[in-house]
Amino acid sequence: MAEQEKLTTSPWGRLLKMGALAGRVGFSLVGEKALGLFLGEDSREMRLAKSWAKNAEKIADTLGKLKGGAMKIGQMLSIQEALLPKELTFVLKTLQGNAPTIAAETMFQTLDADIPHWRTLVKHIDSKPLAAASIGQVHRAVMLNGREVAVKIQYPKIDKVIFSDLKNLRRLFELVLESVMSSNLDHIFAEIEARLSEEVDYRREKTRLEEFRTFYKAHRNITIPAPVSELSSQRVLTTELTLGLTIEEARKYPQEQKNSWGVLLMRTLIEQLLCLRKLQSDPNPANYAFRKDGGLILYDFGSIKELPDWLHAGYMGVLDACRTGKLEKIGQIAQAMQVKLKDGNTVPQKHIDLFIEVLSPIFLNRPFKFTKETEPIQKIIAYNRENFNELKNISIPGDVLFIDRAIMGLFANLTALEAQANWSDVFAEVVPVS
Repeated sequence: MAEQEKLTTSPWGRLLKMGALAGRVGFSLVGEKALGLFLGEDSREMRLAKSWAKNAEKIADTLGKLKGGAMKIGQMLSIQEALLPKELTFVLKTLQGNAPTIAAETMFQTLDADIPHWRTLVKHIDSKPLAAASIGQVHRAVMLNGREVAVKIQYPKIDKVIFSDLKNLRRLFELVLESVMSSNLDHIFAEIEARLSEEVDYRREKTRLEEFRTFYKAHRNITIPAPVSELSSQRVLTTELTLGLTIEEARKYPQEQKNSWGVLLMRTLIEQLLCLRKLQSDPNPANYAFRKDGGLILYDFGSIKELPDWLHAGYMGVLDACRTGKLEKIGQIAQAMQVKLKDGNTVPQKHIDLFIEVLSPIFLNRPFKFTKETEPIQKIIAYNRENFNELKNISIPGDVLFIDRAIMGLFANLTALEAQANWSDVFAEVVPVS
């Protein structure tokens, strides 16, 4: 991870950087479109792909250095493969794991401000962070009593600039994406604002972490690091240091072990979505770690999506329809979940049929293996790109978009592990068939 000494925190300075980025990208794309008028289709597509690749790198580099709402939006958009040019999503995905870090001296300013006596509690703290994200970065430390901890520190002043980022970045992505996301842009940005409001409040995250620890108290295979109250505040969250394997390291283990981890990942999402009704909505692989004994470690409880009654009823209805084979009900359920055409009409059956086709194998009473060839999301992405002009008229509430984001992330992680199981058994264990 590259290190940058300072973070741009002035709203005007951030606006200038994002405005300059929008100008460079917009000028580049307009130029390519103008030149494309004089080229054949193959040459035009090749030049446009190269242009997107260059512009994607500019976007990812700028958003990564700005952190805050800028980087968070880049991360969130990185999994919207059905909507964005593949060159853009490929580069934006680097924001999930290779974010530039901020110098320790700058980060410790937050510690000094929030917990002035922190040096009397800590024997040592690493200057090089364990991980860097959009709102803060994590430093390994040792308490005076020898307890190893992970100290998550918010970037200085980042809580003051993230919401201006949302306004500025909306302009950027409207320019870059034109009408691609126009039908859902309001929902997306409203939901991003709600999640960011939660993420900058580390006291709230500590409360969430304790709620999830209580929920998983009896689950021996699930570990959630305990919070350290005396070294936590509004902008600092300290937990016990609990490390495990990354998903890349886990992929090297025997398939039987990977299948067990996959079952835990699936079970965790089902439990949170349908039982707890509070879902970790950030599917970044860095928010999970894999224990060598087959267990799973859960990190990051800043972005939690609570399901209102109507939305919970919708997902329970989808599960029941898939289990009982009454798939013709899914269109009606989608309408109740406020997934409909912009004119209020029901989504055409052919689009619902695709959903049924790609997801129904997961509910069959037989093993299903997630691979690049069988992963449901890739089929949905291909279909969406082929039918974009029709699909852009479908209105999807932000609540559904962010839950679907978590589900898409789960499928991506299961595919990385090439996990295989009788997934209908996993659903039955969590939500027994009535």
